[in-house]
Amino acid sequence: MPNAPHPADESARLAALDATHLLDTLPEPAFDDLTRIASLICGTPIALISLVDRERQWFKSRIGLDASETPREQAFCAHAILKPEVLEVPDACEDSRFRDNPLVTGAPGIRFYAGAPLEVAGGQRIGTLCVIDTVARTLDDAQREALSALARQVVAQIELRDRVDAMREARERQNMFERQLQRFNDELSALVALRTREVEAERDRARLYFDTAGSMMVVTDTAGRVIQANRKSAEVLGRPVDSLIGRDWFELCLPAAERSEARSYFGGLVDGTQQSERRFRGHALNASGELRVIAWHTSRLEDEGGVATGLLGVGEDITARLRAEEHLRHTLAELERSNIALQQFVHVASHDLREPINSILNFARLLARESPDAPDSRSRRYIDFVVRGGERLRQLVDDLLAYVRLDGAEARTDAVSLSELLEDTRQALADAIGRSGATLQVAPLPVIRGDRSLLGLLMQNLIGNAIKFHAPDVAPEVTVTAQRVKDELHVAVSDNGIGIEPSFHERIFAAFERLHARSEYEGTGLGLALCRRIADMHGGHMFVESAAGCGARFVLALPISRMIGQAPEPSARTTTA
Repeated sequence: MPNAPHPADESARLAALDATHLLDTLPEPAFDDLTRIASLICGTPIALISLVDRERQWFKSRIGLDASETPREQAFCAHAILKPEVLEVPDACEDSRFRDNPLVTGAPGIRFYAGAPLEVAGGQRIGTLCVIDTVARTLDDAQREALSALARQVVAQIELRDRVDAMREARERQNMFERQLQRFNDELSALVALRTREVEAERDRARLYFDTAGSMMVVTDTAGRVIQANRKSAEVLGRPVDSLIGRDWFELCLPAAERSEARSYFGGLVDGTQQSERRFRGHALNASGELRVIAWHTSRLEDEGGVATGLLGVGEDITARLRAEEHLRHTLAELERSNIALQQFVHVASHDLREPINSILNFARLLARESPDAPDSRSRRYIDFVVRGGERLRQLVDDLLAYVRLDGAEARTDAVSLSELLEDTRQALADAIGRSGATLQVAPLPVIRGDRSLLGLLMQNLIGNAIKFHAPDVAPEVTVTAQRVKDELHVAVSDNGIGIEPSFHERIFAAFERLHARSEYEGTGLGLALCRRIADMHGGHMFVESAAGCGARFVLALPISRMIGQAPEPSARTTTA
């Protein structure tokens, strides 16, 4: 079964079909009447008004057929729209175009077909008026002419339908316009009255805003005479509002030495030689003769023709703020002097405090060596108390001075190899590692930007604590790792020590905070406070992960921008003293 070719004007034809808005609409008596007449005149059981769409033919009207549409490739009408004259197929079984068509070989069993094209005003054939029979036959000339005439009436009905729809839409638009016009007429008087009230209310609101504004607001004419002034202006100037109206602003409120320059500047704003809007700082004399400093924002006022009518000045009395700023500058200068004095104190204390402590320690140790008393005698015990007390005092002074030095200091940004830093730390803590039997395991560490001295102090404190706070009869195991976590580099020191209760995780970073008696574990309570301060100075932070009896993991979290290159994957290296 060969498919009918598409007409040469297929795109325009489909556009014309869409413009009718007929597809998939409900049946209409006007079209059904024409279909019924075609069936009666031609004596066929089936008559259709068929519209040939893109993939189907759809029946706007149908007599003797239940289907509302069929595929386009099965449509006789797809052939009928190719020519302007009536297409007549006397016997579909004998026609090579249709003999194997499912509509011929199956229901409804078409044998005879005649279709007159529906040609619209643009010349496009959008469908047909067709008659169908289940027996072979032909139309006579009168029937053929009647079928063509009825097809023209279908087109006329389509065009009439379009015009009726257009008229209905136009009438609806006209009715809507008339209703809107009537509503407009009904509301116009009320709107005018409402607008009048709104203008009055707006004027009242503007006046209220003007009067209650938190800034000074002054309106002058082009000569500098005050036309309006609000309560804030009166408050700053110490004068009633009424006493300002009509007065020359320059004579009333400016020091004599500033009036000439101010008038010249004012004149430039009025005549346009200065910017129409300007911000500046000026003075105003209040009624008591006190000079106030005002930050002004002035705008030129113009009429509809662009002619200047005066100036609006919006001002803020910044006298108190300037005094506060001056007081702040004085206070900062005092703080700077205090910081210098503190630095000098630290310098002196580092010498003057250490010297007597060292003398006490040296003489106590000398007494211990030269004492003839037995090691467990009372005098030897007293000497040992002095030695241990002196050592604790020296450590406290060292930690305290280190903590004070960090205040106001800035961290350097040198390239620091954490691996080399850990090696230096291991050597510095060699005695403690040896005495405790500790194991120090160090993973490959990156190079970062930071202060080598401060980072070394931090690592000595963390690793020293890990060695110090170990469980009885358990050799300390300390691990140092580094890894990237999101946008941070985490350098972690982990141990197998006594651990820390979660409720104390923040408390331990406070200065002089201790969780154990000095008889249990030596220390000054400043080490972790120093570590957190050093972390802050590097733009990072410190935190701990631990539980009682489960060891601890102290983490120095630094911005990833401090890392030079990629942090290596952990690969353990173990060292012992």
